[in-house]
Amino acid sequence: MSASKREKFILCLAAIAPAAANAGICEMQSASERTHLVELYTSEGCNSCPPAEKWMSSIRDKQGLVGLEFHVDYWDSPAWHDPYARPAWARRQQAKAQRARAQVYTPQIWLDGKLWKNWPKGDPPGATQAVSAQVPFTLRVAAETGDGIEVRLQASAAENPEHKRFYVALTENRLAQEISGGENKGRHLEHDQVVRDLQGPLRLPQAQAELKVPAAMAWANAAVVAFVQDEDDGETEQVLRLPLTECK
Repeated sequence: MSASKREKFILCLAAIAPAAANAGICEMQSASERTHLVELYTSEGCNSCPPAEKWMSSIRDKQGLVGLEFHVDYWDSPAWHDPYARPAWARRQQAKAQRARAQVYTPQIWLDGKLWKNWPKGDPPGATQAVSAQVPFTLRVAAETGDGIEVRLQASAAENPEHKRFYVALTENRLAQEISGGENKGRHLEHDQVVRDLQGPLRLPQAQAELKVPAAMAWANAAVVAFVQDEDDGETEQVLRLPLTECK
């Protein structure tokens, strides 16, 4: 990554408690150019979804892209319950579709708040082009060994801040399931960038939130993703991703 695209820094500060292996405080500042946010709405109960999830895994470490894989609950049935699904993720998808006058379906991918219908033909549109950050902000994470992660957000400037909101997510990579029922019965599914918790909308310019840590989460595979969204048009204006491995 070039120096111009690395105008952000991660500062690992003193540990909260020396005896806590996962305890630490990290701070990350946005760059003058922003990355792109890719949202996938999917389900383990949907047999057309694994290719989209495989594609999401392929961009996990790709420069300029940050992914959020939301597992929706409307595919759940007595035959199979997706352990990563939440009704809130389905409501988020429905709100996005309503704003864009689009249908709700899976797999469905949104790029920077806009529906992307023809994935994955090459890179997402505009992903290789530099985009100026509209809302510079700082993300501060206190990673703890308990069931919560404290997050603080500070925006330095924003046009029409009354229309903009912070969101912050906890994601996990390298999840896997042996599916014993439903449309994917008998398949081994692997997932990356799965949303385990999401807090927002939170008002600018300052906000704080606590992300719930699910049982048995692998800290080495987890990250905090913070972004600014325009609530009028749903577009993403800034994104930061901070791996929890940086918080030592």
